Amino acid sequence: MTREAVVEIHGLVAGYGRHQVLQQLDLTVWRGEVLGIAGNNGAGKTTLLKLILGLIAPKEGRISVLGRMLDSPRVRRLMRCQIGYVPQLHPLGKMPVSVHDAVLMGRWGKGFGFFRRPSLRDRQKVTEILQEIGMCSQEWREVHLLSGGEQQKVSIGRALVREAPILLLDEPSTYLDHGSQAEIVELIRTVCLKHRLSLIMISHDAEHLEAMSDRILLLKNGRLEER
Repeated sequence: MTREAVVEIHGLVAGYGRHQVLQQLDLTVWRGEVLGIAGNNGAGKTTLLKLILGLIAPKEGRISVLGRMLDSPRVRRLMRCQIGYVPQLHPLGKMPVSVHDAVLMGRWGKGFGFFRRPSLRDRQKVTEILQEIGMCSQEWREVHLLSGGEQQKVSIGRALVREAPILLLDEPSTYLDHGSQAEIVELIRTVCLKHRLSLIMISHDAEHLEAMSDRILLLKNGRLEER
């Protein structure tokens, strides 16, 4: 059976100004794979996720997502809709917005936008995802009143509601207590299996990477190597 690549990177060189972070980096992520990426702070892990998301462009090399080369701003914006992203901390964590509306924002560009209001389908999908992540009882509570673990569940829900086949996670259990960390790791494992997602997770926590990943790579000196 032929494996299908969902992310392909060849000869990637990237950085900020004169500071070069990634050097001749190569990576292939397969459909349905859970890939863990380890590395010290400042190694370039978050930069790599930003490149896959198309938020920044490489200085050299090629990146393709689901077979589309990210070679223009338009294509980068288009393919971003095919990716769910979970940052370290929920960006809405200090804002007076409900759990429902925070998750609904994940449908922006996918179900609604500047000239389209959220549809019944958008809101139904939010309800489905809230049930899946165990947050139905908190649906109309303001996000800033939630615990750190609950806020991270909302962030995961906001990524899942996009119905994207690729999920990127940036240190998803950082800053959480031990119990919340274990719950988040189990939730991510469960949703990946259910939706057959291709997942890339970066973390400095080797235990969490071992528990979740099919394969673990180490980002060191601007390149990825087998761990």
